[in-house]
Amino acid sequence: MDNPKKGEIMEIFQNAAEELKKEYQCFLDYLNFNEVQLSKRTGHIGKKDCFALNRLFCIVNERYNSYGRSQDYYAVIDFFYFFSVRSGILQVVKKRGKGLTTQKSQRYGIFAQMAAMEQYILMMAVWLGEYQEAIADSFPAFWGKRIFEAMQGVETGAVVPEPSGGRIPAPWGNRYIPEIRLFALFQLIHIEWLEEKEEDNDNKFRIKALYQTEAGNFLDKLFQKQSRKFWYNLSVDTVVSVLNDVINNCSVSTEEKLMHFWANPVESGLHTVEFKIIVGSCMRRIKIGDQFTLEDLHYLIQKSIDFDSDHLYYFQIGSGTSRRRYFAPECEDDPWLADTVSLAELPLYEGMEFEYLFDFGDQWRFQIKVEHILSGHTGEYEISKIKGEAPEQYSCDW
Repeated sequence: MDNPKKGEIMEIFQNAAEELKKEYQCFLDYLNFNEVQLSKRTGHIGKKDCFALNRLFCIVNERYNSYGRSQDYYAVIDFFYFFSVRSGILQVVKKRGKGLTTQKSQRYGIFAQMAAMEQYILMMAVWLGEYQEAIADSFPAFWGKRIFEAMQGVETGAVVPEPSGGRIPAPWGNRYIPEIRLFALFQLIHIEWLEEKEEDNDNKFRIKALYQTEAGNFLDKLFQKQSRKFWYNLSVDTVVSVLNDVINNCSVSTEEKLMHFWANPVESGLHTVEFKIIVGSCMRRIKIGDQFTLEDLHYLIQKSIDFDSDHLYYFQIGSGTSRRRYFAPECEDDPWLADTVSLAELPLYEGMEFEYLFDFGDQWRFQIKVEHILSGHTGEYEISKIKGEAPEQYSCDW
């Protein structure tokens, strides 16, 4: 398609946007109606529910014969989960007698009122601006950029070649590549799956070929026009700006609307959090208001065991693509810093466990558990001893 007009561009993506909206709603409805129980260890959707939910999808439907795979091997479900929790549409909660589950927040109503194209733009921007990086951190082989490169110059309806230029057979089905599913979810490529009776022992994920779509053809040309600065500084807001201007032809107010929703401003100072801290045989309890930052929690942990706070550290929260590491402020090159996030901004829930690593040399590893999230604000903190003596920070004589 050569130099399509605005109306033609809108028509190309409108159908994709409508189908994406239906698929996402299917995901939310399944979790809501079935009160899906999450894994206590990872906070993820269980294998049986992933298998059942996948079979309801129309755009990307993994060809699995049993429920033996985790959420990591259902890229669409994992992305929807990432987007939902990250945006605050879903909250992870602990219900008595049911364990961990999800529930819709008030923000679901705001998102549901958005036009399909607005949802499409925001979700694609989150995929390219955040989730793609999360995939790269979770999977040893990152294919997002290579698939874009393979799409370059491919006409609509033609087969997308293997990135090496066809020197080896296309690897689309012999390993799990999450990015393929995301390209297909936004209908930038079309997946041809092996038929049920077709045998290919090396193709365990049963992808026969990928085909360029009209939408993929357009976005391929659009992204080729972007400067290196765009790719080096890829983020949700930069992607929203490009997509909103070209695909939707919307006003600046629409772009601001989407970014305001994604920013998800959270009011702090409404709850008090009780943490249980474990290092070796030592156990402490810390009670603080949710307006405090992870940096504040770091200092309180240090105080509870009489350590000298003279080394770097990080908190690791979440699992899989939802995992984040919040580093000490001195690690200014890292994207997430402990002094910039309040406890209220974290997706905490009762029973949640995460890690605090102090001193990258000696590597003191602390296990932290969220015991209670209480209504009401406290401007103070409490440290109490549960059991065990504090470990000796420096065991040798200097």
